[in-house]
Formats: sequence, C-alpha cells, structure tokens
Amino acid sequence: MTLKRTAAWTAAALLAISSAHAQSQTSILNYDPAFFADARPNTAYDMINRLPGFTFADVGSARGFAGTAGNVLINGQRPTSKNDALQSVLNRINAADVDHIELIRGGAPGIDMQGQTVVANVVLKKGDSTHLVATAEDFVFIDGHMVPYASLLFTRHVGQATYEGSFGLTQGYDDSVGHGIHNVFDGAGHLLTQDQTISHGLGTGLSAKGTATVPLWGGEFKANLTLQNIPYIDRLSYSRPGFFEEFKDRNRDNIAELGLHWKGKVGATELETLVLQRYDHNNASSDSDDGTTLQHFVSKSDMGETIARATLRYQPMPELTLESGAEGAFNFLDGSTAFFVDNVIQPLPAPDARVEERRGEVFAQGTWKYSPEWLLEAGIRAEYSTISETGSVSLSRSFFYPKPRAVLTWSPDKDTQVRLRYEKVVGQLDFNNFIASANLAATGITAGNENIRPDQRSQYEVSFERHFWGKGALVLTVMHEEIKDVVDFIPVTSPSGVFDAPGNIGNGQNNQITLQVTLPLDRIFIPNGLLTATNTFNLTSVRDPVTGTNRVISEQRPQSIRVSFTQDVDSLKSTWGISFNNGWSEDAFRLAQVRQTKLVPPYFSIFWDYKPSAAWSFHIEGDNITSFVYDDKRFNYSGPRNTSPLDNIDEYRAHSMPQIDFQIRRTF
Repeated sequence: MTLKRTAAWTAAALLAISSAHAQSQTSILNYDPAFFADARPNTAYDMINRLPGFTFADVGSARGFAGTAGNVLINGQRPTSKNDALQSVLNRINAADVDHIELIRGGAPGIDMQGQTVVANVVLKKGDSTHLVATAEDFVFIDGHMVPYASLLFTRHVGQATYEGSFGLTQGYDDSVGHGIHNVFDGAGHLLTQDQTISHGLGTGLSAKGTATVPLWGGEFKANLTLQNIPYIDRLSYSRPGFFEEFKDRNRDNIAELGLHWKGKVGATELETLVLQRYDHNNASSDSDDGTTLQHFVSKSDMGETIARATLRYQPMPELTLESGAEGAFNFLDGSTAFFVDNVIQPLPAPDARVEERRGEVFAQGTWKYSPEWLLEAGIRAEYSTISETGSVSLSRSFFYPKPRAVLTWSPDKDTQVRLRYEKVVGQLDFNNFIASANLAATGITAGNENIRPDQRSQYEVSFERHFWGKGALVLTVMHEEIKDVVDFIPVTSPSGVFDAPGNIGNGQNNQITLQVTLPLDRIFIPNGLLTATNTFNLTSVRDPVTGTNRVISEQRPQSIRVSFTQDVDSLKSTWGISFNNGWSEDAFRLAQVRQTKLVPPYFSIFWDYKPSAAWSFHIEGDNITSFVYDDKRFNYSGPRNTSPLDNIDEYRAHSMPQIDFQIRRTF
C-alpha cells in the first residue's frame, strides 16, 4: 500500500471523528505576553520559539519572492527583504513591543498564508517607543580559537512610523572542526595509509541593515537596505611521517539588497506592491598541495535579481477573501572558473557562463470559511520562464509550469484541527550548477550542466493537530511526494575526461512523516518544565542511472530527531535547558564514487539564561559537550560503478570540539 493511499485513509478516519462537540471556533489561537512571561523573553523570536506545536522556518533562498517566505508574519505582512533573515528581523523586535502573537492554522480570511499551512503573526503594540540593544557574543572552542560577534540594534516607533537599523558582525564557523584521522583502504579493505588530520573553518564579516516604515497615500510604505560582507576560510591537513598535504578553501560574498513595498486600500480592494533589487559578488578558490602536486581552482561570479510584484485582495464578505496578482523577475549570473595543476591550466566542461532568466508568474486564490468548522483555501499559480546561457555554450530554453494548490481544514473544536493539502511544487535551478565547482578534499571537480531542468513535485499531505494542557501540543503530518526530473548527479564528458555534474536522472518519490510534541511537565511535579520533540523521517527512492537499481536520492537525509527540555525558574530569574540531536546521515552517488557522510551522535547542548531585569540578559551555552564524530567515507571505483571494481575507500573521521557560547545583551 502506498503512503499516499495510507494518508488518504488516515484523513478519512480523522474526518470521521464525531463532531458532536463541535462549537463556534476559529483557526486562530491567540497568545498574549502573559503566556510567555515565565520565560522572560527578550525578543519576538524568543516568544515564537515558545509557541506550542510550532516549528520556526526561516526565509528560503529561491529566486523570486513568492517561494521564499518563512512562516512568521509581522502585523499580517511578511518582511520585504530576502537577504535579511527572518530570525534576524524577529530578533530586532523587542518583546515589550509585542501585543500578542496569533497562531494561524490552515488559513483564515484576510490572511496571506505565504504558501504555508501554519503561520505565526506577531502583532505589535501601538504607541511611541525607542529601543537600543547592544549584544556581545563569543564562541570559544576547546583548542582556544574563537568566533566573536557583536551588534547594535536601534528601533524607534513614532506614531504610525517605524525606523530600524542594525550594524554588526557576520559570524560563520564549522562545528565539525577538530583532530581526526584519514584512512585509505584498498578495494579489499586493507589499510594502505593513515594520516593525522586537523580541520579549521571560520569567517567573520560585517553587516548593516536599515528599514523605514511610514504612512503614504493612505497606506503603508516600507523601504529596506541590506549590505553584507561574508568571508569564510576552511583548512584541512593530512600528515604522517614523510608526508604532509593541505587543503584550503576560501569564499567571500559581498551582498547588497534594496526593497520597496507599499500596501493600502484602492477602492474596495487592497493593493500590495513590491520592488526588490539584489546583487551578490562572489570570489572563491580551492587549493590542495601534497608537496608533489599543486592544484588550484578559482571561481568568480556576479549575480543579480530584480523583482516586481503586485497583489490585489478583495473581501466580498467576512468569510471569503479573493486574491490575484502577478510577479516578474530578471535574474543573471556572470561566472568564470579555472583549474590549474602545477600552474598548468586544465580544460573544464562549462568553465564560463553568462546565465539569464526572465520569469513571469500570475496567480489567483481564494480562502473561504464556509462554516465555523470548515475552511477551504484553493488557488493556482502559472509560471513561465526563459533561461539563456552564453559563454562556453550558447543555449536558450523555456519552461511553463501550472502550480495548483488546495488546503481543506476541519476544526471540530478550538484545540483540534485536521488539514488536507495537495500542491504542485516546482524546484528552481541553481545558477551555480551551470558552471564548474570544486571540493578538492572530497569530490574533486564537479562540472557545470547547461541542460539541467527543475524538479516537479506533486505533494499529498494530511496533518492532525491537537493542543492540550495550555502549553501542550501534538502535530502529526504524513506527506507523499511524487517527483519528476529528480535533480542528482550525472556524468558529462569533456576533452580532459569524464566529470560528474548536477543533472536530471528520472522520476522518484519521497514519503515523509513528521511528529512534533510539546509536553508541559507541571503535572509530573516539574514546575514550568517543558519537553519538546521534533522528529522527521524521509524515505526517498529513485532509479540509479549507473546501476539501474533503486536507491535513495543523493544528499537527502533520512531522519532528523531533536529532543529538548527547558525549565523556567522564576525565583532565580533564569531559564535552563538541555537538548539532544540524533545526528544525521546522507549519501551521494556519482559515476565512480559513492560518498557516505554522517554525524555520529550523541550531540548534546546545555544552556542557562539569567535575566535579572528587563535591561540585562546573560546567556551561557555548552554545545557538542560529548564531542560528536563527523565521518566522511568515499567508495572510489576504477570506472563506472556498474562495470568497474572498487578501487579504494577514502575515509575522514574528525572528533569535533566542544564549544562554549557567551552572550551579554543590554537594552537601553
């Protein structure tokens, strides 16, 4: 029996639950500041993380605007920026400015769900206020290296206007760094060489952001500007008597984004318009040197995006909202790559490319709450795009995809809800897949592929949600995906040999089960104790283009399990907690290599927050306190996996370092 059929039968069974207790209710649950008081939250983000049965999802990275929404709104609107992460936006909102938070499940008339089935809406207080927040933070690893962070945030509410600004560091680090071993075995499993390894990866840059929201033309106008410099350097060395090899990867992004947004009434309708401009300049290199052979890969790229979007909403009656609109976008990537061995340039497939995409989308949808218990949201988006490439090759392709979506929600009472969803989801092509890339320490050179197509997914989903005991919730979601044009790895041929490249390998499927539990522990004599668990299981399947047998889809993790316990201790003005993560694993299949990477648990972290007043907050956290193992194993064949014997097994194992996070926050 397929999971799709199981999901349908499960839905039918849940919908058959007696509605004898049905009463007038709503899809919206309201949480006022008193609900969060025991946790003494500093920001709206702290409050969001305490919503029962809600898992925060940040902004996506897809091109365009519609497909990049997170699952949190602010005063009924999503943030205009794509580069300004949703978590960062919420961290700039002082908890004292939050009037209440709405948990909107399934949908509600007048609410743009942003393609989500559940969203949180942060409703801010009206009135004048000014906040200045200074934060200093440092991640300290046990070998002594540090990753510092500092920021200064300013927020001013004056009448109907809001002004925000922030300046600070960007922070990046590899939590898998540490000492380890590098083993190479022959095809029969006999040890050939063993190296001691040291890895190290971090980067600290700068970020400046500003936002102004003011009344204009009877509506609200918002402008935001983001400037970021994001560097990152990663080093890995192998050593044994008489041998030393070093790998070094450098990456730097300089990013700028400007967004303009207006929303207001036009007659009986509401009009929302958006213009967004983004630019990213990237420099990257990858080097390896074993004392005999020097390899050097370098890439440069300029990427830009221009978006214009308009949405018109009409609410003919309180129970019904109609929405339609259009979005146009122009995207480009201008990239070049080069690969040298001992200072001699090597030929690559698709080393240079100028890629341009012109994309248009029209959409229409309606949200109808046709009874107190039932709500239907249905609509369709139609996307047309033309992608052209010049440089190493000249090619132009056009795509057209209709994307229907329907969500049916049944709420027999205010604490119980069942949701059925069908949606056609179309992936987006990563422009970086059009040009070559490198990971000299693991997979070598990956070629570009100008013929890649986006995958298309038909999703069938049923969710059951139950709230209980004030702060408790259980959410069970079962989803079946039928995937067309799975994006994986395919072989491509060039004058210098055969390389792996991103490409389409046929049709596949994914079956996913997600269970979220929030359990208050007051009833078992742990006052203000809260146990939360989020468990996701994926079973993917696709036919391997090399061997012809079924396997999992490359780089898809089969499971994710996270369990955490927190307790608010009012007498100490503190909150403490501990969390466990079961780690992860993923496989990648190439023409002559199978790569297995995994994080071997246990992964524990423990924290303590002390908030003596509304102005001061102190946080200390120990991450990876049991020192997990990062294991990267490559099975290398002498040729294609279906016809050639196993040549060697290359294994890298790093015992990662525990780290301590110190943070001080002062609100003025």
